[in-house]
Amino acid sequence: MTFDEYEKAMHLGQKEYSACMNKGLHPYLICMEDVMAPYETEAKVKLGLQEIPLNQVVGTFAEGRSNAFARNFMPLLDTDTEFAQKWMALYESMLEEGLRDPIICYEFLNKFYVQEGNKRVSVSKYMGAVTIEAQVIRIVPKRTDAKEIQLYYEFLDFFEKTGVNYLTFTKTGSYTLLLKEIKEDKPDSVFTEDDAMNLRSAYARFKKEYLAAGGEKLVTSVADAFLVYLHIFGYASLKDATGSELSRNITRVWSEFKIYGRERQAAISLNPVEDPKKHVITNLLPQKQHKAAWVHEKNTTVSAWTYSHELGREHVEDIFGSRIQTASFFDVSAEHADEELEKIIKQGYDILFCTSPQHIAACAKAAATHPDVKILNCSLNTSYKHVRSYYLRTYEAKFIIGCIAGAMADNNHVGYIADYPVFGSAASINAFALGARAVNPRAEVYLDWSTLKDRSGGNVFEQNDVYIVSNRDLIAPAQASREFGLYQTGETPINYAMPVWHWGKMYEEILRSILNNNWKDEDDSVGIYALNYWWGMSSGAIDVITSQKLPPELNRLTETLKTAIINRSLVPFSGTLTFQDGTTQDAEDGLAPEELITMNKLLSGIHGFIPGPDDLRDEFRDFMTVQSLFRPEAETQL
Repeated sequence: MTFDEYEKAMHLGQKEYSACMNKGLHPYLICMEDVMAPYETEAKVKLGLQEIPLNQVVGTFAEGRSNAFARNFMPLLDTDTEFAQKWMALYESMLEEGLRDPIICYEFLNKFYVQEGNKRVSVSKYMGAVTIEAQVIRIVPKRTDAKEIQLYYEFLDFFEKTGVNYLTFTKTGSYTLLLKEIKEDKPDSVFTEDDAMNLRSAYARFKKEYLAAGGEKLVTSVADAFLVYLHIFGYASLKDATGSELSRNITRVWSEFKIYGRERQAAISLNPVEDPKKHVITNLLPQKQHKAAWVHEKNTTVSAWTYSHELGREHVEDIFGSRIQTASFFDVSAEHADEELEKIIKQGYDILFCTSPQHIAACAKAAATHPDVKILNCSLNTSYKHVRSYYLRTYEAKFIIGCIAGAMADNNHVGYIADYPVFGSAASINAFALGARAVNPRAEVYLDWSTLKDRSGGNVFEQNDVYIVSNRDLIAPAQASREFGLYQTGETPINYAMPVWHWGKMYEEILRSILNNNWKDEDDSVGIYALNYWWGMSSGAIDVITSQKLPPELNRLTETLKTAIINRSLVPFSGTLTFQDGTTQDAEDGLAPEELITMNKLLSGIHGFIPGPDDLRDEFRDFMTVQSLFRPEAETQL
């Protein structure tokens, strides 16, 4: 019997050997010395006796007899060798008594390399063991900007708090996100034994169902998929879910797993898609009545953002009349968004526009649970297959506002007040600066942020004699102020121009695509990717208006610039861009949408900085965990 088991193991080894050779990979055990060669090391730490995951035992410490094993630790030597006899004796011993002595191994970048006990690992892997006891010595590499090193140092912080060593992520920021999902209130607290046991149990249950569903065929790792699942359904729900419920939920969000493991995750729609033939056909058919809900985190009294979206909803009512019944739901906090969306859907609403990025996780869960409901979230750079995001290319309008500001600034100083350092905000600031410089090469832009915790309210402008300022685009009815758009400061500000957000135009086109049955066609056209609407001035959803106090020649310039941007004869980001840090970027053919959305540096000629979450007042930090430019990569994807 033992002889037969060795032959089976050897067959697995030969199969792995052939597969590696066909792929051009080294077919024998990986040697740690080769893996470590490109890195400088900083420390050697004895971790003592540990229970380590066998799937992370990937090689041997020194070359030695590594060619006795294939890359998967299965034996390669013939059955009549001394090696084979020892392997079979060990197999028989472990079958009767289990593993008597721990192996000795080194850990490097969260992978393990065996110094003593290669055959014990081989037999354990063949027998289907999940973990193995080991005396572990950790080799710590020097910290660098390399992604794998950043990931490893994040793992070290995570390991120190949890003692968990079996989760390996592929995206920076994942360990921090996982702790937030597990311990929402105290993500920095040290794990108890119960915490560790509960996580191990939850992960093992998820891994079993994920692999059973075919997860090994995806480029998304088990840990990455586990994090996506928690982000949508929550840690508590996983602990309480039955096996069938877990399997069903995994099937529901399978598209999200497929997207997450890819470098490109979303397709970007830059303009509404017209299909006149379909319009003619569907207009002759009976129309289904839809119920569309607008879900807001705040209300119109306190939030200009909510007010502007409400104007958009009212535009839709005027356009579609009885074909689409609309309603608004205000003051829906992120904490209660799950239950509120469920209530709204139960009332028969089959189209949901959630206007806060804070609702994105709730949107994803609702979309997974209710695949027939069309759910959209007003945000940038989110990548859920069943939740479409929508936003406006504000940088186009900001470029024009910058041109006006540069022309109006007698002393060459112009100001810009931004609110949140979120996706797209750096592009808007930079576009404003490019516009100012286009008409006034000596223009200097002084940047301030309204959300900074230490902001002293305009001192930046007073100290630098700034009188022409670009401030917030939107104001709520209760916020009586003339400090919006582009204005000249003074006891009574003089308003010159402002960007106008016509959300109604965007909502009209999105709803028209649903009424004309184009929604699924759009989905099919982007394949597995998520679909993000990012429309600009050509869609009519964003515009620039000017006041009578602006000189006539600048009014004419504004109209000329709008026409040029709409027909693409003018691209705000073009030529060679020089940033504050001295780096340059060739934008001769313009920048890709993804580059503009994730841009996180400021151009030279801008005095100021992009703040991180710790620079902002406490009430704004939660928002920054969703849309911050300086979130780790994984948070960008989730």
